[in-house]
Amino acid sequence: MHFHLLPGVDDGPATLDQSLRLAEAAVADGTGTVVCTPHVELVEVGTLPDRVHELDASLRAAGIELSILAGGEVRVGAPMTAAELEIVAQGPPGRRWLLLEAPLQEALFGDFHAYADELEAQGYGLLIAHPERCAPLLEPGGGLEHRLSRGARLQVNASSLTGAHGPRERAAGFALLASGRVSAIASDAHGADRPPLLSAATTLLEQRGMDAAPMLRLSPAGQLPAINLVPAAG
Repeated sequence: MHFHLLPGVDDGPATLDQSLRLAEAAVADGTGTVVCTPHVELVEVGTLPDRVHELDASLRAAGIELSILAGGEVRVGAPMTAAELEIVAQGPPGRRWLLLEAPLQEALFGDFHAYADELEAQGYGLLIAHPERCAPLLEPGGGLEHRLSRGARLQVNASSLTGAHGPRERAAGFALLASGRVSAIASDAHGADRPPLLSAATTLLEQRGMDAAPMLRLSPAGQLPAINLVPAAG
């Protein structure tokens, strides 16, 4: 649901060979389907379907059994047209959702909720990426409960749970999981230095008596079953 697999578009793999090695690592980690989610501000969104098609052909040629879908990590401050939003949206008609990045830069957080409201008004459900890495969102009055009350869902990074982003992020991720507010765990893998870690995160959750399985699956249509869409304004 959150994976930087496309080559040469953002801070993920720089080359096709690196993408193929990362795809192999995902398969070895137990993943069967990946939504390719480059940072939308770093790629021409209109090219994503063709890029995914080309990578899919390379995966088939290399014998790597990984299914991939076109998506994107939507960011505050990166204006997108209606057509571009549809390219990166997931799910069947009437249940479309977007992966919206919880800002890592505090300077962007001031516009986060207004932008989220705008996307919801266009009829999209929101899956908020790595909220555990966005301290302002988790603070009292930061608006997390407001987003959840409007139907947004949360996606925690496996890498946060393993401690790759620091102790604060790790603790915040586990706290969100313990509260029952997390709908998805994703790898947010970028490459050899940020590999897929879903199996490691699953082990950590099992050690804490939590079942990760429902948070690791997409339906065949790319739908996240737990998401409830906010009706479009008007």
